[in-house]
Amino acid sequence: MSEKQNPFKLLEPNEQVPDHLKKALVSEIDTIRNTSAIVELFVGNFINALTASFSNGSETEKIS
Repeated sequence: MSEKQNPFKLLEPNEQVPDHLKKALVSEIDTIRNTSAIVELFVGNFINALTASFSNGSETEKIS
């Protein structure tokens, strides 16, 4: 293989990916997306709760 030959052009474009492999890939992507959403919600809500608890405490001290 020469240096200028693109190895991706050697792939057979007419081949089909098996359906079970497509389903496995989509399932893995969905799992990663769902896990990311859960972590984002947990961390975001936790930080918001901490921020709110600290800010509410200081506001009540100012009012009293």
